[in-house]
Amino acid sequence: MPVISVVIPLYNKVGYVKRAIDSVLRQSFQDFEVIVVNDGSTDGSEKVVEEYRDSRIKLLHRDKPSQGGHAARNLGIRNATSDFIAFLDADDEWKSEFLETVLRLRDRYTSAGAYATAYEEKKGDRVKIPKFWFVPEEGIIPDYFKSCVYGSSPVWTGAVAIPKYIFGEVGYFPEGVRRGGDLDMWARIALKYPIAFSRYIGATYYKDIAGSVIKTHTVIEGYRVVSTLEEFLKNNRDISPERKRYIMEYANRFRLSSAAHCIKAGRIDMAKQHLKDCHTRRFFIRKLYLHLHTIFSRK
Repeated sequence: MPVISVVIPLYNKVGYVKRAIDSVLRQSFQDFEVIVVNDGSTDGSEKVVEEYRDSRIKLLHRDKPSQGGHAARNLGIRNATSDFIAFLDADDEWKSEFLETVLRLRDRYTSAGAYATAYEEKKGDRVKIPKFWFVPEEGIIPDYFKSCVYGSSPVWTGAVAIPKYIFGEVGYFPEGVRRGGDLDMWARIALKYPIAFSRYIGATYYKDIAGSVIKTHTVIEGYRVVSTLEEFLKNNRDISPERKRYIMEYANRFRLSSAAHCIKAGRIDMAKQHLKDCHTRRFFIRKLYLHLHTIFSRK
């Protein structure tokens, strides 16, 4: 049994999937399996995978693409033979010591529910490292939601590994969700388990890739994570005021994001409802800005 399973959902990334797989094969740690889940590709992406002659690479197939790739990830999880699973999208890539880093985190912080590294964002020739607040150089994040409220999320799909049993505890990726299903996954883990993090830049997130749901569809549905957090607060009234505050503000962040998407789509009625539900201090200026847009919008 391999020490770690790597799950790669694949949908119409014929020009990029080789880069992703090669970045796995270049890892400093080599005891892994790679499960590529072809999610109904129509551009021949699966043929690129079939050209590899490495027995560690397995190709699974789904007939129809899943929104957000979450059903493909879930299929990969269920077919993983390791009890530790890392994720990589077919248009992104890892740095050479990513697997070594998350395995070191797992060995040092055995109680954590997820093991993540920092990552860089690349668009054209520009490379940016997101700002990660209130996170250690390497160790347990003191408050995941506080970190997300003040800066970028320290957990991203292409730079995280999760013990397989965690999915039995908190559930799998939400299928049928086009926006933010991965954010909901990380939140469900963070509500129940600590998260270990390393500032080592373990992956590259390519933000200029065509064909993603976010770029090709106007998505006005709300974020699943908001209802997840609301349900948690409703059923856990004994949490500390500080923890509650940051969970609420994290939910507000996505209420405002949903309002912005609705304004862009011309659904001012829906935008107003999201703003009405948003009781924020941290993001008050953004809320006011969006509120003014709903007043003066001609859509």
